[in-house]
Amino acid sequence: MTKKIPYGKHQLENSDIEAMVEVLKSSSITQGEIVEDFGQAVADYSGAKYGIAVSNGTAALHLAVAALDVGPGDEVITTPMTFCATANAVLYQGGEVKFVDIDQNTLNIDPNLLEKDINEKTKLIIPVDFRGHPAALPEIKEIADDNNINVIEDGSHSIGSDYMHNGVRYKCGNGAYVDFCTFSFHAVKHITTGEGGVILTDSPELYRKVFLLRKHGIDRREEMFSEKMRVGSWKYDMESLGFNYRMTNFQAALGLSQLKRIEQYKTRRREIVNYYNERLAGINEFILPYESENVNSNFHLYTLRVNENPRFDRYDFFNFLLSEDYLPMVHYIPVHLLSYYKNRYGHKKGDFPIAEKYYDQTISIPLYPSLSDSEVEKVVEDIVDFVKKLY
Repeated sequence: MTKKIPYGKHQLENSDIEAMVEVLKSSSITQGEIVEDFGQAVADYSGAKYGIAVSNGTAALHLAVAALDVGPGDEVITTPMTFCATANAVLYQGGEVKFVDIDQNTLNIDPNLLEKDINEKTKLIIPVDFRGHPAALPEIKEIADDNNINVIEDGSHSIGSDYMHNGVRYKCGNGAYVDFCTFSFHAVKHITTGEGGVILTDSPELYRKVFLLRKHGIDRREEMFSEKMRVGSWKYDMESLGFNYRMTNFQAALGLSQLKRIEQYKTRRREIVNYYNERLAGINEFILPYESENVNSNFHLYTLRVNENPRFDRYDFFNFLLSEDYLPMVHYIPVHLLSYYKNRYGHKKGDFPIAEKYYDQTISIPLYPSLSDSEVEKVVEDIVDFVKKLY
């Protein structure tokens, strides 16, 4: 069977496997100190004060939204160019979602369009660092502060990305311009725990809320134990209605091991991106990924867009790649065009034209650290040959 080349792929080293095996052989494989260590290690790497590891990226978003007390009657603004989990997290809490179109270059939510959709019901903005390119967080934070609303950075794609603002460089996930940042560690992300996520914040109060919400709202503290009342260390209390969104020790051990190589992975991704950009730059039928001057992206995705031309469209190009044993993908179908959201809000094609045009053009081609030089070269040669044969 011919080896197929996917758009993304995890990478495991022997050290990762050994770290997990060590935990699996121990007396505690579920949740414990390793989980707390991993959450804090991600915070330390990203420049945030507190980090909490959870079961997946969707859980991270849900807990962040819940900790900010979003509920019925509240509106939350986000981008249609994201995975549905970003918007779903709002609905889980009884809030309502309002989409704002994207910037045609960065593909992130356009801050210039935000204010017209803010009203007295607006509780929260959730910008997404789509494909690893940081959203315009300083500008969004300024708008949010002016309107007394919160900001959650959906950083599912952006661990390791950074940006410059006012002469200071910030990593995605730092707390300078957001109340929370959420990361995902699904198998195709920069580092993986299989499934998993982390929530970052600089606020001790918000950290405490998420800490409890992650584990059913239950807490166990020394002051609960009382010799006088004959209550021992079994004592616990449920202080709020929470969820079971805990990560396991062996997942956290994998995450800690992978985190050691995150800069190495980023460097390799950018090497591949630079080669793609150099070799594909002269093909007018394609639009290459954009990167702002103040941004140093981790390039979670390499999104190649098919420019308008009479010879082929995105569908033709996608099927060609399939025929050549690639496994390309499209990121994403705009959320407002998914049946649930169309039915709930009456959305239709044309509501967010920039996001829709991008979706109609784009394909994610192979980009991951273990992609070999020969495979990278094959990707380029096959794409070039495809275009040449049409002339």
